[in-house]
Formats: sequence, C-alpha cells, structure tokens
Amino acid sequence: MPTIRIAVASTPLTATLDEAVPAAIAAVEEAGRLGAQVLCLPETALPGHRLQSRPVPDVTRGELDGAVDAIAAAARRAHVVTIVGAERPQAAGREIVAVVLDADGARLGEQAKTQIDPTEEPHYVAGSGRRRFTAGGVTFAIAICHEAFRYPEVVRAAVLDGAQVVFVPHYVTTEDGSLPERWCDASNPYNEKALLCRALENTVYVAQANVAGADQGSATCIIAPDGTLVAQVPYGRVGVTAAEVDLSRADGFLARRWAPERNRQLMH
Repeated sequence: MPTIRIAVASTPLTATLDEAVPAAIAAVEEAGRLGAQVLCLPETALPGHRLQSRPVPDVTRGELDGAVDAIAAAARRAHVVTIVGAERPQAAGREIVAVVLDADGARLGEQAKTQIDPTEEPHYVAGSGRRRFTAGGVTFAIAICHEAFRYPEVVRAAVLDGAQVVFVPHYVTTEDGSLPERWCDASNPYNEKALLCRALENTVYVAQANVAGADQGSATCIIAPDGTLVAQVPYGRVGVTAAEVDLSRADGFLARRWAPERNRQLMH
C-alpha cells in the first residue's frame, strides 16, 4: 500500500464565523504548503465550540453553508481533502458535524456526532449514522471528541469497516486552566491517552485535532498503529503538522481479532 501525507491543525478558539473562516483557510493553505493530501480541523471550527467562556452567537444554516463554501474554495486551491468541524442547525437543535471536502472542493458528505457529552447537552443534540470516506488516497472515518474518548466501539467499528485512519476532531481543555508540557503525561487529562489506546487496540492511525489555547487539554497530533507519536503541534500554539503514514501498517489486525462469539454472555 502507498505512503500518504496527512495533516492536523490547531486553529484558534473562535466564537464567530468572521473569526473562524480566515483561521480555517489559513490552516488549509499551510497544509497545502506541507504537501498534505488530507487535513483535519478541530471540532466545531465553525463558528466555535459553545462550551467556551465567550458567548457564541446563533448562526443560520445558510451562513454556515457559506462558510463551508469559502473553505471548500481554499481546499480546491491547495488541493487538500479537508475535514471541517461545524454546527448543523436542525429542528431538534444544533448537531455537531464534520464536513468532508474533496481536493476539488466538492462535498463528499458529513459525519454527525452521535454521542454528545453530558456537558454539551444544553447546546447540542446527537445526530445518527456512521460514514466511511475514501479520498486523498486513503480510507478513513471520523469519530468526534466524546464518541472517540468514551465509546471505543465507534473506532473499532470504523476499522472493521475498512478505515486506515480515524480522524478525531475535538475540543478539550484542562480543568485548572494549565497547559500540558508533554504528550500523555500522567498529569494530563485522560483524553489523549484514550486515543493512544484507540490506535493500539485497533492497529490504526489516529489523527486528532484540538483548538489552540492557554488551557488546551489534549494534543493536536498523529499517532501510529503501534501507539507512537509521529507528529504534534506544540500545546497552545496555532499551527499545522503533517506526517507520512504507511498505510500497510494500518491493517486493523487487532480489531479483526475480536471474537464476540467467545465473549457473549447468556442472559437469564
């Protein structure tokens, strides 16, 4: 299998589309300069996550579509498949989605966040359905934040469905406002340790993107199928990092060894 180049971005924590769109376009342009074929932006990069301290004004679906179109134009210019975190207003409330843009700017589809963290429930509602995408020379899936951290079944199912890379756009901060210094340090929040496990337990690449900030609680980084860190944006900094990934290593070996028939408990 080929080696391809993927990228993840730490964009600033924004609260409006006027802030968010230029930041996302800058990340797409940098990914293009780095030669990446696929880029993942953080969760709700458009307009910004609503758990932040600043208020995030309501935005319409039309406004969000216009913002995605602007980023799609940048993806086309840079020739980079781009995963854009956004809101999607629905009758029941706001869903969190990841919009997948092809390298020619076409929309390939969306992955909705199906598991909402309890703290998010005042702001967002859960979507439904899982998607697999093939673009930029790789087959991938997207597990958004909480659903990757707390629901390992989501990642395992994606790998069993053929995903070679699982992208994890997320929004995680530290409780005390501090900034981690070393990846997966014992004092860091659990989140990046969980994603290390997702890579190891499924033999898959995990590429995660978090917003930058003084209280960034989880790394923007790329993890190999053996659990090693292969690329990282320094904590707290806006930026993009890219790495070559050898798709022959993402064989899903450990995911495929799961034998539910040997672990089924009879119900009485």
